[in-house]
Amino acid sequence: MSLSATVRVVVTARNSEPVVDAKPVTSEPTFARIYDEYFGSVERWIRAFGGRSADIADLAQEIFIVAFRRLPEFDGQNVGGWLYQITRRKMRDYRRLAWVKHYFTERNAGTSESPPVRADQLTQLENSEKQRLLEQILNRLPADQRAAFVLFELEGLSGLEIAEVQQIPINTVWARIHRARQKLQAAAVHAAPQLKP
Repeated sequence: MSLSATVRVVVTARNSEPVVDAKPVTSEPTFARIYDEYFGSVERWIRAFGGRSADIADLAQEIFIVAFRRLPEFDGQNVGGWLYQITRRKMRDYRRLAWVKHYFTERNAGTSESPPVRADQLTQLENSEKQRLLEQILNRLPADQRAAFVLFELEGLSGLEIAEVQQIPINTVWARIHRARQKLQAAAVHAAPQLKP
């Protein structure tokens, strides 16, 4: 039995002799509990780091595969921070390989014929174009500023929650959000003609 496990003592109704229950009670995090509690958070962090919507589910699964492999080495302290750091490293690798995907999809995009566009599809196309421009602007930000901004402005996390997850002081969170807002405002001025309907 591990040192962190405790044994429950059960007193039976027939006599006052204690009976040792064979099931240990542990406070160590299990993979299933971590997965259930943090899957949504991991998806938000992926989005904050610039993961494409189509890739979010796959990236989250890859992150939890890493977490599963590393769980025996984990000390059990600050599960959110531990998963956030795994996500940050995975997204760094994802961005490094993104240019390869972009290169091959751009080369092949001109070879396929597109079907005619209907009116309802045109509205959807305009919205997706605005989303694409916003993602381009966000991708120009440094990763730490982008993550803080997206987690605060788009995902609705508080400054304290971001500080805990990113394992940084709260003042650093506010500074990153402030800098990100300034850069986004400047970039939005240049993109304004493209964003008009």
